[in-house]
Amino acid sequence: MLKQIRSWLNVTFGIPIVGFLRTWILNVIIGNVPWAMVRNFYYRQVCQISIGKNTEIWSGVRFVGGAMDKISIGDHCTIPHYTFFVAGDSIVVGNNVVFGHGVELYTSDHDPDDPYFSRRDAPITIHDNVWIGSSAIILKGVTIGEGAVVAAGSVVTRDVKAFSIVGGNPAKLIRERGTRTFK
Repeated sequence: MLKQIRSWLNVTFGIPIVGFLRTWILNVIIGNVPWAMVRNFYYRQVCQISIGKNTEIWSGVRFVGGAMDKISIGDHCTIPHYTFFVAGDSIVVGNNVVFGHGVELYTSDHDPDDPYFSRRDAPITIHDNVWIGSSAIILKGVTIGEGAVVAAGSVVTRDVKAFSIVGGNPAKLIRERGTRTFK
């Protein structure tokens, strides 16, 4: 049924209008619904975002971009208020990942050397058991290794090694956490 509705909307209105309406409904109406079950149904069925078991996506989370169907969030994750996903390419979040308030993930930027500032996309991958502090910004092409911690307010421009703590703008290694494994 949902496939038929999506197909009809695409034929009738064209992709740009459908994308705009989907994003507007998602962020203005659904994103502020106080019931997680309703939000998760819309995210999964209409936006085709993959969401794992026992994952909490709080109200006020925003999803933008043409690659929402390439967003995958694992099991037992917490995505709190004001988290912002800009998906020009894939965003993969592993299991047991905790975000602080106001985390922003951008899979796109623009080429400053191009006269038309063409868009450049690259995926973001966040492995299992990661903690990302409040107001951190994760930029395109970044992979965050298992068990890593990103300090609040950091701007992550490069890959983060497993079991490391990074912070600052741009994010730099603060120290290693050790190599213990999580079960």
